[in-house]
Amino acid sequence: MNPGPDTANKALFYTWQPPQKPITIQLHFDVVDRLLLEVMKGFGAVPRRGAEVGGFLLGTWEQSGDHLTVEIQEFEPIRCEHAEGPSFVLSANDLQIWNAAIERLKGGPRRIVGYYRSHTRDGLHLANEDLNLLDEYFPDHDLVSLIVKPYATRASVAGFFFWEGDSLRSDSTYLEFPFRRKELGGGVSPLDRVTTAARFGQQSRPAAPTSAPLDSPLLTPSLDPLPAASLAEPAKAKPARSGWVWIPLSFIFMLLGVILGFQIAISMRPRTPANPYLEAWNLALGVQRLEDRLVVSWDRTAPAVRNANRGVMTILAGDDSRRIDLSFNDLQAGQLIYRSSPSTVIFRLEVFPKDRTSVAETLEYRQAR
Repeated sequence: MNPGPDTANKALFYTWQPPQKPITIQLHFDVVDRLLLEVMKGFGAVPRRGAEVGGFLLGTWEQSGDHLTVEIQEFEPIRCEHAEGPSFVLSANDLQIWNAAIERLKGGPRRIVGYYRSHTRDGLHLANEDLNLLDEYFPDHDLVSLIVKPYATRASVAGFFFWEGDSLRSDSTYLEFPFRRKELGGGVSPLDRVTTAARFGQQSRPAAPTSAPLDSPLLTPSLDPLPAASLAEPAKAKPARSGWVWIPLSFIFMLLGVILGFQIAISMRPRTPANPYLEAWNLALGVQRLEDRLVVSWDRTAPAVRNANRGVMTILAGDDSRRIDLSFNDLQAGQLIYRSSPSTVIFRLEVFPKDRTSVAETLEYRQAR
């Protein structure tokens, strides 16, 4: 049986039901939209691998004979300080938040029906630390687990895990599915209305929805190529001459001699040898504010960029998340412009050198107050 949306509730949730298993999980599309944002924020927070995030799934749980039906209506993220690295491994401080959330949610309108975690490691499976958490805090084995594996260049994938009596298949899921509303049959996400915004290099902008007012929060920032003249310094007005000032020729020759000698001394000074390994993996990602725009730049002469045939720029700004595919020519342009006003934006550039693994660099921009 192939995964597919529930036809009677197509606008509400995706139905996960593995073949010949007495379980049905209904995952609301709204949860998919917002949970994916949390996952991608963690994915873009740490270069190369990305940080994992996790928490609780909330909703309803109903047992009818041998068949279990779980409806996931909300989620509760649990902060992780990542004391042991990018994996979602809870420290003593994190466990205090974990315990407090369990107590608080006990009296809420929705019960804890599951556990979720993003997965930036190889494969798609439950880890030992996941099993230890579930065994210690939920010994009745009445939770389902959702593992989401994020990707920068395509839709993320996910899978559910559940107990079958006293056993749990943790090394792989019975059924993987794309973790994005569109691929699940739920249409375009309200949080991703301009995800198909113009690739870098296009001059036209996507038109704003006519049904939304100009100050609607659904209108997301636009991406434009940076005109070559936009960063040029404005022409300086020539100062009015107040009269001729006589400078002796001997002073001019002396000044030219000092400048020439200084330049020769700099050129002959021994340079610190560069580290070729660091240079090969450095993209020199930078951000500069230009009025109401952010100019994102990278070193187009860097070996990783020069040898790449494509790249991806992921931008996370509040509730706005987008991915921009970059061609070889786009990478050689060395910059793009992000028209936005958020005070905090995360940029992640990933390039794909030929016959090599990808190289990524992440930069967080915070507007000075």
